[in-house]
Amino acid sequence: MVSTPVDFQPLAWLDAQSTEIKFAWSDRGSKKFVAGVGEAACVVAKPQEDVGHVVRQCRRLLENHESIRFYGGLSFDGTDGWDKFRAGRFVVPRFLFKDGELHVIVMNHDDIVTASLELQQLGLEVLEIDDALPSAMSIEYSPAREGWRANVDQALTLIRNEVLEKVVLARQTKMTFETPLNPIYLTSRIAKATHDCFVFCFTFGEDTAFVGATPERLFRRCGTKMLSEVVAGTRRRGATSGEDQRLAYELLTSDKDQLEHDIVRKSMRQKLHKFVENLDVDTHASVLRLAKKQHLCSEVTAALRDGVDEGALLKRLHPTPAVGGYPTENALSEIARLEPFNRGWYAAPIGWIGHNDAEFVVGIRSGLIKGKELSLYSGAGIVTGSEPDQEWEEVENKIQDFVDVLGGEK
Repeated sequence: MVSTPVDFQPLAWLDAQSTEIKFAWSDRGSKKFVAGVGEAACVVAKPQEDVGHVVRQCRRLLENHESIRFYGGLSFDGTDGWDKFRAGRFVVPRFLFKDGELHVIVMNHDDIVTASLELQQLGLEVLEIDDALPSAMSIEYSPAREGWRANVDQALTLIRNEVLEKVVLARQTKMTFETPLNPIYLTSRIAKATHDCFVFCFTFGEDTAFVGATPERLFRRCGTKMLSEVVAGTRRRGATSGEDQRLAYELLTSDKDQLEHDIVRKSMRQKLHKFVENLDVDTHASVLRLAKKQHLCSEVTAALRDGVDEGALLKRLHPTPAVGGYPTENALSEIARLEPFNRGWYAAPIGWIGHNDAEFVVGIRSGLIKGKELSLYSGAGIVTGSEPDQEWEEVENKIQDFVDVLGGEK
């Protein structure tokens, strides 16, 4: 890997590149972006392929490259849902912009000529981003409100019949614009409008990108140490300090939200206990405050047993009841039956794989751009006590950051 200092902003540099393959990534609580262009290496998951095999392929390619990472994600249900995104796709970028330096990544000696040719095509005329975005011309929902109510009622019947304890139902909000939507501009605006979120943008085809700002870490692994969290239960932020405190107290004392949170916490303990030497899960949730929302949050820390890597963790932890439901298999079956769209990478593991560490987040608060269309995805956990109209308002609130920066109306 060869590097040189440059005086560009990462997103502005990314926008100047004409290649179809590029990404941006920002850690939660950080305004610094890592940006990548092109492919020095790529691993594509086949439908229903063992995720452990995908991780091992990445690791083999990283054996002699301790400072290099694969970036990418997996689909929610292991199927090919979104064209070139496939069931999963991870790339080592040819060019990586990080901490004010531009890196050229060469995987082996035979790769030098290809890297040199691609370097000649790299866009270096970088302009400051004018992240103006068009307003939405139309907005439609799938399912529409009556269909949503019917889905929630069906879920509540299954819960009463003890088929489920919880199921997370999602809604697609499709916004259409007069001109194609620039994913880098949208990423820039979303990053400014949110805080305490992981921000990401992946493009794998012309005019197609997956963009999001998620508050939820699936896990971070470094050696045998693992950090995860439970994020479930939601309220909006208040317009005043007093209203904000009232809503936080309402969230902390809500039987429905505490039940939803406890189901996820219980599942985390059950799924991890065979993989860890010790496990610590917060017994009392705190409030995670974001720009427009606040959530119940519990931290999870663990010491992993020897031989447990992120492939094992991904198979064990995804999907959590926060995005799928509980029991998992029953919930996934009902999601496939009730939702009138393919989730693709929405609510799926998105992140990076390093030489001996990895981090994955849950791809919620996100949307798929296809030219002039943006499909936003958001979900709500249905448990005993859920009411269809309140859950509709919750999924509305979860996409509000996008709606605000795009000038749309709910």
